[in-house]
Amino acid sequence: MTDNSQKKIILVVEDNPLNMKLSGDLLELNDFEVLKASNGHSALEALKRNTPDLILMDIGLQDMDGFEVYRKIREDERLNSVMVVALTALAMKEDEDKIKAAGFNFYITKPIDTKNFIKTIKEILSKVPSSFR
Repeated sequence: MTDNSQKKIILVVEDNPLNMKLSGDLLELNDFEVLKASNGHSALEALKRNTPDLILMDIGLQDMDGFEVYRKIREDERLNSVMVVALTALAMKEDEDKIKAAGFNFYITKPIDTKNFIKTIKEILSKVPSSFR
C-alpha cells in the first residue's frame, strides 16, 4: 500500500494483446490504476477524458507510430506535465537516440523485464518530469 490514498493512473498504449496483458496485470497487481489503449487513436480519445500520471507508449503501433502519438500528446497543454515513456522492442543505440531526440521522458525495452518493470515505473514516477539522459 502506498502513502497516497489515490492510485497512480497509467495509460498503457500497446497493440500486442499479450504485452498489454502482461504490463496491465503487473501494474494492477502493484496497486496502479490502468487505462488501456490498443492504438494511437484510442489513446488520444482516452486522453480527452483522463489525465494519467504516466503514459507507457508502444512505438510500433499500427495506426500511427508512437512518435506521432507523442507529438499529438505534447500539443495538448493539459498533458504537458504527464510523463511519457517509450515502450519498445527497438534496442539499438540509434533507436535510443531517436527516442531521446523525440522528447520521451524515458524508455523501457521489450520484452518487459518482469523483475524490474515495477521498480522502474516507481522510479520514473518519483522523478520530476524532465528529459532523460
